[in-house]
Amino acid sequence: MPEALLQFHFLRPWGLLIVLAGALLPFGWRWLGHRRDAASQLIAPHLLPHLTLHAGTRQRLRPVHGLSALLVITGLAVSGPAWEKTLPAALDDQTRLTVILDLSESMGPSQGNNTLALGQARVQALSHRQPGWHIGLIAYGHSAHRVLPESRDSDLLALYLNSLEAGMIPGSGRHLAAALALATPQPAALQPPRTVIVVTDRLAPLAPELPATDSQVLVLAPGAALATTTAASVLDSLAAEAKPMGSLEDDVRWLERQVHTHVSRHQTLDETLKWRDGGYWLVWPALLLGLLSIRRGWRLQYSLIPLVLTLAPAPPVSADAWTDAFLTPDQQGRLAFEAGRYSEAQQQFQDPYLRGLAAYRAADFSAAVAQFRQLDSPEAWFYLGNCLARQLEFSKARVAYKTALDKRSPWPAAEANLALVTRLGEALDQQRQASPDIGADDFRFDSTNDNGVATELMERPAMTGSLWLDNLNTSASTFLRRKFVAEQQASAGEQP
Repeated sequence: MPEALLQFHFLRPWGLLIVLAGALLPFGWRWLGHRRDAASQLIAPHLLPHLTLHAGTRQRLRPVHGLSALLVITGLAVSGPAWEKTLPAALDDQTRLTVILDLSESMGPSQGNNTLALGQARVQALSHRQPGWHIGLIAYGHSAHRVLPESRDSDLLALYLNSLEAGMIPGSGRHLAAALALATPQPAALQPPRTVIVVTDRLAPLAPELPATDSQVLVLAPGAALATTTAASVLDSLAAEAKPMGSLEDDVRWLERQVHTHVSRHQTLDETLKWRDGGYWLVWPALLLGLLSIRRGWRLQYSLIPLVLTLAPAPPVSADAWTDAFLTPDQQGRLAFEAGRYSEAQQQFQDPYLRGLAAYRAADFSAAVAQFRQLDSPEAWFYLGNCLARQLEFSKARVAYKTALDKRSPWPAAEANLALVTRLGEALDQQRQASPDIGADDFRFDSTNDNGVATELMERPAMTGSLWLDNLNTSASTFLRRKFVAEQQASAGEQP
């Protein structure tokens, strides 16, 4: 709210002249009344009560006050009060978040605080509370490595996030500058607002060649780690905001407030976005007040009740006769989409892309696939790949991402998703080869025996969802360890 107050302004300031005229109208009317009272001195006092209408009564509210209120409300509506900008036309959340996790040995439970586990819990809670945010992962220690590109897949984020362990990166040291360089997009001017969250238990001195960035930097660390002079110097060089780790709820709320403030400030500076005119909502009370003022026998004070009801929050959008008369189905769908009612928006939208996008947000991936397959735009192919990846159809998802890149290149998000589903598909194929699917009561024959002795195989226990996830977590941890070692070796080989 303080940020909105700072951005509050009027799109058409000249409309405030109408407000000023409405505010001065009662005083002018009172001045004219005094002039009329002066004329009454010419009439005999004993005749004055009989010649004056409503003698001895004084009304607090007169029709002039109603006209004054009407002019004030109309003037405010014409002035165009604004405090926020309109959302992008793509109806897509533009928030980008990169989490940098320190994987040094001291982050683990061996030191008694287990800062890594506390940070993982906060990142996972943030992803569940903000499903529309694109969140990526970077791990650092002796070297920095990208674990996961920015994605809105909370399940995939939880898989790789919980696979990270203290000491996974070989070597010693804390190269935070290298991690920040990975988190800085190129070119930064073309990127949406970005926030970098650093989770560590010690802020080491940074290298002097720190990359320049417009990203917001937030630091979560134990209170003792932030109380040192080195930590203060690092925070000052990064222009970062820091918070000592407290309760889970307080930390997540602090992160949400910081990110929302940064995104709002970035949108305010974006000249391509238009300010949202809030004066339209004042038209309805102005019309109501005007209608009540011209009805004979109506008192102005009774109009306050419907006026308050008019200013009350609007009920949820419903496809009734009034809504259909003023809003198209796509407009109704957009209102429901912005309110987070994706299933309702899916029913309202007529445009296949918007309907598919609403189905995707509602996790109805089969319906989303049916909608996106009707289109041939790069965005439709991109979201088609996302839906297929959610359904574990990695080979089809690769084809969709490649088609999207053929129609629009370069596209970092599509390239990152293509690389990700390629790795996941290969890992899944390897796991299937290592654990062949042999059903119950199948027979396998020994080829070394001419008689072919039949051997009945024991029924393999069904792999439940939790068991499959445990196996996949183990594979992800092993994959990450090998990835970190391979990238370190490749980096060392490039050095002279």
